[in-house]
Amino acid sequence: MNRILRPPRLAALIPLLLVALYPLTPRAQDPAESIRRRLAEDQRQPNTAALDFAWPHLDSPDATLREAARRVIEAQPFETWKARALEEKSTWASLEALRALAEACPPAQAAELSPHLCEQITTLRLEHMDAAQQLASIRVTRLVFLRLGPVSEDERRQMLDLWSHFQPLPPAAEELRGLLRFLGTVRTRRS
Repeated sequence: MNRILRPPRLAALIPLLLVALYPLTPRAQDPAESIRRRLAEDQRQPNTAALDFAWPHLDSPDATLREAARRVIEAQPFETWKARALEEKSTWASLEALRALAEACPPAQAAELSPHLCEQITTLRLEHMDAAQQLASIRVTRLVFLRLGPVSEDERRQMLDLWSHFQPLPPAAEELRGLLRFLGTVRTRRS
């Protein structure tokens, strides 16, 4: 029989099948996964490079990356990033930075920091936010009062004025009603 017409032996095909099933080059890794992994490592070992790497991810469209970046920032010495957080202008990054400030603020600095956070909240462009950002803004406002409180009567009135005139997108409406009830009864400090 002619060698050309003979079917190939199975043993000769096995290496080709293995290469097809298990390529010799490593598979491409999801970029977000490698960022998450780096952020998780940086959270355990605070340093300036970790802060610089994490900061841009505060504005990520991926909520898990924003959360991981915020945790890295909170793990850094508070004074190394406090001013930067108050100066942040990007919407998600600003919201995450304000949350980090409220979460990580040393109790001794709470009364000094709360007016700055309330001022930052009033500068947020709420009407240009999507529903998730509006919801995050409402939650950050409540967090400031819970973590840094009691706040001054002026700060309470400032937030009541801001939020009572705002019409959020539907998913945030119930949360806003709860915030307004909360602000109406929150304890304030004497100035």
